[in-house]
Amino acid sequence: MRTLLLVIFISAFSWMGKAQTPGKVFDTVQFNEQLEFANYLLEYEYYTQLVVDKFSKIPETSELEWFSYTENNIWYSVGGKSTGNKFMIKNQVVFDSVYGISDFKGSSDTSKLNASGFALSIANSQFKPVRDTFNIYFNAFVINNPDQTISVCYLPAFQPSGQAIYGCEWEYIFDKPGRILTGNNSYTGTVTGIWIGQPRELWLNYRNTDKPTIGSIFFALSFRDYFTRIRIDTRLSLSTTSKDANGNYIWTHKMK
Repeated sequence: MRTLLLVIFISAFSWMGKAQTPGKVFDTVQFNEQLEFANYLLEYEYYTQLVVDKFSKIPETSELEWFSYTENNIWYSVGGKSTGNKFMIKNQVVFDSVYGISDFKGSSDTSKLNASGFALSIANSQFKPVRDTFNIYFNAFVINNPDQTISVCYLPAFQPSGQAIYGCEWEYIFDKPGRILTGNNSYTGTVTGIWIGQPRELWLNYRNTDKPTIGSIFFALSFRDYFTRIRIDTRLSLSTTSKDANGNYIWTHKMK
């Protein structure tokens, strides 16, 4: 599963912002791959937020940069800080089966973790002007790709104001040591804030792209409990998530 998700990640952002060849049949295979990866990002966000909430209240760890990863269906989080030419790991935790957080006492690939942390630090510096321009909170996701590159992507977080944001997403790609930025991808449409409140149908405006983006699917997964249905409206298609008669979420797709 982990390898599949990483392969999906590489392909998921490669078409971001690029025109697609119009067709009469919705690409459900690609969408389902993106859906699986978006579910992975949702888990990543959950575990990372748990550890940030815990350690941000402790002076010694309040300014650490955190990232998460999973091995053998177990989630880990690493907190550290870039100092000079190195990323110094200050804390590493593991999550147990009931979502408890405990210090990780086992062995790990410190070289790989240091590379991920250093890539995160550089990406955070690169992304700061974007963050300041939009003046909204973002979550960062660090992914180790099968080709040994490292991706750091940013999606809008749920805002302290009570708004959910959609319409922008970024990816920075680094070499294996996490020190050289080798590429980037982005999607920026109409950045929109949605108040979470009374259940209603929600249309997400992605009409300047041909297919749902990772960010749009991630948004739908994150907030579908708060709406009767969510529709991702692109130039060529309409993708809708809602509950069926048994209370299970389903996706339907329609070409325009």
